Order: sequence, then C-alpha cells, then structure tokens
Amino acid sequence: VSPTQGSPFTRTATATVTTNANAGLAFTKTAAPSSGVTVGDVVTYTFTGTNTGSVSVHGVTVTDPMSGLSAITCTPAVPATLAPNATITCHATHTVTQADVDTGSIVNTATISGLDPTNGTVTNTAGATVTTDATASVSLSKSATPTSHVGLSDVVTYTMTATNTGSVSLHDVAVTDPMPGLSAITCSPAAPATLAPAASMTCSATYVVTQQDVDAGSIVNTATTSGLDPANNPVSDSASATVTANQVTALSFTKTAAPSSGVKAGQVITYTMTTRNTGTVTVDNVRIADPMPGLSALACTPAQGASLAPGASMTCTATYTVTAADVS
Repeated sequence: VSPTQGSPFTRTATATVTTNANAGLAFTKTAAPSSGVTVGDVVTYTFTGTNTGSVSVHGVTVTDPMSGLSAITCTPAVPATLAPNATITCHATHTVTQADVDTGSIVNTATISGLDPTNGTVTNTAGATVTTDATASVSLSKSATPTSHVGLSDVVTYTMTATNTGSVSLHDVAVTDPMPGLSAITCSPAAPATLAPAASMTCSATYVVTQQDVDAGSIVNTATTSGLDPANNPVSDSASATVTANQVTALSFTKTAAPSSGVKAGQVITYTMTTRNTGTVTVDNVRIADPMPGLSALACTPAQGASLAPGASMTCTATYTVTAADVS
C-alpha cells in the first residue's frame, strides 16, 4: 500500500545463471596391422572421436588427406551431431604400395572437426604410424658356356644375373668382374639399374681361352653385384663359375739319317731328331737323348730343357763317323 496514495504496487527482478558450456572433441587413430607390412597388404584405420565437452557439437566430420586412402565411413554418418560423451567411429583402408615399403613407414594424420552451439569450430588431430618390412638384399648367379673341355682360343660366354631378393627397391645396381681379358659387361636393363623387388638384371661377357688357362686346367673367376637401398645403404653379393680345360699331354718323335744307305767307313752320317708337342698343354723340360757310342753331342733348337707349347717342336742334330766294324 502506498503511504502517499493509498493504492497497491509491485516490482520485478531477474537473475542470470551461467552454465559450464565447454566444447571439446577427443580424437584417436589406430592402424591394423601396424608393422611388418609389405606391398599389397591392406591396412585398416580406425578413427574414434568423442565429445568431451558439456555442449552438443554438430556438423562433425572426419577427414584424412592420405593419398590412396579409401572413402571414410562413419557411425553415426557424417556430418554427425554428438551430445556430450557421445562417440563417432570411422574406418578406412589403404593398400600398401612399393613407395610405402621403400620409405620404411606409413605416417599420416587425420582431423576431426565440428561446430559448437554458437557455430564455433571445434577440432582435433590424431596420427598413426605403420612400419613396413623394409629388407634390402640382392643375389647374383653366374654361369659359363661351355663349362668344360675348352681349348686354346675357344670363347667362353659368361651370364650373370642380379636379382633383388629384398622387399625394397634398389638403385645403382651394377655387376663387375675383375677377370683379366674379359670383354666389357653388357646388361639388360642397362647398368646402373633400378630394380624393384623380384626384378632382375641379366649381364653377359665373353672371354677367349689362353694357353695359360689350358695349362692351369681350369678357369675360375668371381663376379660381384652391388647396389643401394632407398636409404643409400649398400648391398652386394658375389658368384663364381669354373670352366675346365681339355688337357692332353703328348709328344711325337721322329729320327732321320743322311745318308741313310750305302755308307762306307769314315763317312759321316748326320742324324736329325725332332720332337713335337702334339697335346693341348705346354710340356716343360723337353730333352732328347741318344746313347749311341761315338755319336757327337746333340745340338738342339731350342736348347735342351726347353718348354714346348702345343704345336711347337724341338730339333736336334748329331753326327757319327762310320767305322769298319759298322761296315762289317
């Protein structure tokens, strides 16, 4: 009641209570399998987003810029609305490439984003790393044609094959062989080559057999292949081939006399003796002897004790004076 007017009156008042309106999104990303993957393996990624705030978040999406990633499928479907503590789960797959294996790991980051009730952006990121089976190795095989019974001036063809036996690409792959007399090595693909896993490079070279090879009985030599893995670490392997020679040891021998008939006492007979190496190997310390009494010393070309290569000969001469006893 108004003391002055004698009539009733009212007044109003308001109060404001503020809420704890926090917006937040937690985000995780996992991969299966997470290690030891090789080319062609399929990695499945799982993305999980949780509304960790006190207000709903709408327009929630999950993105991942990874090249080669499949479409991302989510439950609930995006764009989603997440009440506090609600969760969205998404999946995507990736097929491992050779580039992934060469790198050694697959690393990428995904993003979750949404809008709070005032349309303010809420976002978070999460990454996952998948390690690959990055094994670097190379093998070399070597063969020869023919492999046996080679002789002087025969041509031996060597074939050398380098194969990438690892899981990563190799570059600067080459084949070397220090064998003296070997021709230039030609390769397909041309060296230095880049080889993907299981790929091969085939090389060839030729060699002309020497007398020294035949005398030794065999030709043995070793080739080496080398290359670099994606991190430029060296890999190598070696292989040998043995070619056996056709070894034949033989000497022919002839002896002639001049004159060979009608000789008289006091007449001089000249004997000529020739030995020839009719085999395939060198014969050392060749000597001719004749125990005939009264025979002169032998004069030889080359000198006694010589080495005769195949086809070479040594000729010796000696003289003898006919006696009366011979004539009788």
